[in-house]
Amino acid sequence: MGVQGEERTIGVYLHVPFCLRKCPYCDFKSVARPGLSEAEGEAYADALIKELSSVIEREGLSNRPLETVYFGGGTPTLLAPSVIKRLIGSVRGAFAGCGTKGPEITIEANPDTVSFERLKGFREAGATRISIGVQSFDESILGTLGRTHTARRAVEAFKEAREAGFDNIGLDLIFGVPGQSIRDWEESVAGVLALQPEHISLYGLTIEEGTEFFRAYKDTKRLPDEDDVAQMYESAVRTLKDAGYRHYEISNWARPGYESVHNSRYWRVKDYIGCGVGAHSFLSFPEWGRRWWNTPSLEEYIEGVSAKGSAVKGMETLTREEAVLESMVLGLRMLEEGIKGEGFRARFGLYPKEAFPATEALLSDGLMASSGEDLILTHRGAVLSDAVFLKMLSQMA
Repeated sequence: MGVQGEERTIGVYLHVPFCLRKCPYCDFKSVARPGLSEAEGEAYADALIKELSSVIEREGLSNRPLETVYFGGGTPTLLAPSVIKRLIGSVRGAFAGCGTKGPEITIEANPDTVSFERLKGFREAGATRISIGVQSFDESILGTLGRTHTARRAVEAFKEAREAGFDNIGLDLIFGVPGQSIRDWEESVAGVLALQPEHISLYGLTIEEGTEFFRAYKDTKRLPDEDDVAQMYESAVRTLKDAGYRHYEISNWARPGYESVHNSRYWRVKDYIGCGVGAHSFLSFPEWGRRWWNTPSLEEYIEGVSAKGSAVKGMETLTREEAVLESMVLGLRMLEEGIKGEGFRARFGLYPKEAFPATEALLSDGLMASSGEDLILTHRGAVLSDAVFLKMLSQMA
């Protein structure tokens, strides 16, 4: 199908797998390295740079304008600011340009892996945005989640980031945690609002197979009641709306103009390269697109990239049906934008309502709303989004 116009931009995700310790609920690709040396960080950065160069050459992407860079983890702030600076310089230099504004460059951080000096170093290295994993302002909940920081340290880290020059700060919280009450949750939301960040992400806890939480809480009776979890979400939706935040994606809120550009690439099914342990990539060509992913093993990743510039573990080419489903489900996550009927038809040859006959029932049930051929989730549809997507999947044209 080819790529045109705005879709010609590229995003780059760099996965940094190192953590102080593995959180019991986390199924991301990470390894505990509390004493990570600068030499280890430099060696991993070498591998990231080599892999990126290899992908760009193989796919012919050097003429793409760079729109975003995202350091995720793991805990990217375990790398020294000098290493982050080298990585940013290498990524920026690998593409044709960065537009008039320059790329959005995000770095994830845990509160106890940063100080004012390190944050200042990350800002001077070129990071334009920071996402801090607070998760809760309740000490008991932080303990349950296995977090290594305190609520007080989270507040200090936010203030240090602001003082270091970050004018685009995101804070993350988790709800539906074992032992968490609705009141506990509302107090954490209030704690975030007291700091006035530009961006807020609220994630419902999921119990993933293979994690410590899966072994401890596979009996769902020990988890918060589903109605309580829904009430936590709905309470936050109301509170953040009253505070002036735009609910632009199911799990994300922002001040106007501070939406995550990088994550929006995923929801809009735009091209991105993922480098690092377990990282995923997606390119929208040829035809319906393809994706590939790297080995989850740090040792295999370093060996593979060192030997051949690649540590790809698997890949797939999307069918038309898969591309239709992804565009619909991911697009509907954008609550204000939703699915543009004409754009959908231009790509797939039919309108969303034609591709998904269940849409009419979802509209009648008040879970979706339409304007002509455009579709969005309603507030109730966002709360019940998993059920909405399952119903759509069960009835595809």
